[in-house]
Amino acid sequence: MPTRRIVITGLGIVAPNGIGKDAYWNAIVNGRSGIKRIASFDPSPFSTQIAGEVKNFSPCDYVDSRIVKRSGRFTPFGIAASRMAVADAGIDFTSENRNRCGVCFGTTLGTDNDVYESQHERFLKFGPKAVSRLTAPELGPHVTTGYICSEFKITGPNSTICSGCSTGLDVVNWGYNTVKRGEVDVAVVGSADTPIFPFIMSSLCSLGILSQRNDEPEKASRPYDRNRDGMVLSEGSAAIVVEELEHALQRGAGIYAEIASYASSSDAQDVVKVDSEGHGLFFALNQALVDCKKRKDEIDYICAHGNSIPDYDIAETNAFKGFFGEHAYKIPVSSIKSMTGQAFAAGGGFQVVAACMSLKHGIIPPTINLDAPDPLCDLDYVPHHARRFPIETTLINSHSVGGSHAVLILKRYSSEDRICL
Repeated sequence: MPTRRIVITGLGIVAPNGIGKDAYWNAIVNGRSGIKRIASFDPSPFSTQIAGEVKNFSPCDYVDSRIVKRSGRFTPFGIAASRMAVADAGIDFTSENRNRCGVCFGTTLGTDNDVYESQHERFLKFGPKAVSRLTAPELGPHVTTGYICSEFKITGPNSTICSGCSTGLDVVNWGYNTVKRGEVDVAVVGSADTPIFPFIMSSLCSLGILSQRNDEPEKASRPYDRNRDGMVLSEGSAAIVVEELEHALQRGAGIYAEIASYASSSDAQDVVKVDSEGHGLFFALNQALVDCKKRKDEIDYICAHGNSIPDYDIAETNAFKGFFGEHAYKIPVSSIKSMTGQAFAAGGGFQVVAACMSLKHGIIPPTINLDAPDPLCDLDYVPHHARRFPIETTLINSHSVGGSHAVLILKRYSSEDRICL
């Protein structure tokens, strides 16, 4: 039986600096940040008062008003991104065997936090009977997967993944493996998080990992810069249509990228601290290249995690240098979180969308705000401006609280490869 090849045919995104892949890509290429002072609540009591909030999002443009009424931001974000991705892929599920279609959505926090916070406040003030009967369905992390299955009447395999900031890559791997095993021909996968609410902000401020550059929001997220003081929280959603190659070609779909491999690992040391030497990421990098039979010098671009937390950026850099050796200095590396902030599970999805667009257009997004590089972060981090560069293979990495690492390798699809099989 021939090996099933897996491709990406649709992209959808709701991000702080752009809704829809074209608006998002335009912002990313031009180095436009989506970080502003928090507008959804009064941030003045907090040490950090900035975040990457999604602006000008009208949920009723994408979601039935009855769902909007009962849900918070999390669910409409996920449905909106999925609808965009399906439309972009040009797939009509009424013409598909829906038992051979799948859905997997992921999250870090796993709930409509605005629903939780508002209803919990009602509970504390007025007691149990004050809590809405519609609250319970919205609090489970699987709710968005369920809504997306209902949206497209997809009856095949479905799942929800909650693996922190690695989730955005892990859901792509779910789709990759499910299609590769022949269980489905197409899968809608994605991730969403909406953490910009008072209690979550309080917990992260207490942890001490957020930037306090409140007077310059757009300059606060500055991966690999010696003056970085922490990450910037953000929100959003990304969705990807993953499809078996022949299935995509038969219906005339456009192809952004072919999925080459995926690998994961753990530092296995501490749930918050990071291994400064990058041993865990080293292992995942090695396994990903082994699985796709790529040489180290065949990686053209790294779409890095780069979350602007000092220790994390150094550990990531050390892993790249340790694994790639001297070749690490020849690989362009950039962090889109300099523009989007850290959207937890959605952050990996943001990276996948950016990497697909990079492969399509031959442009590497910049790392903005990299004014004074940290001497310990001395790779080519594509500062300030996007760069035209021939990209055949790109590597994406994400790191999650708990020490998890995920590595996804995408390559440009070539019809010549198909002829050679």
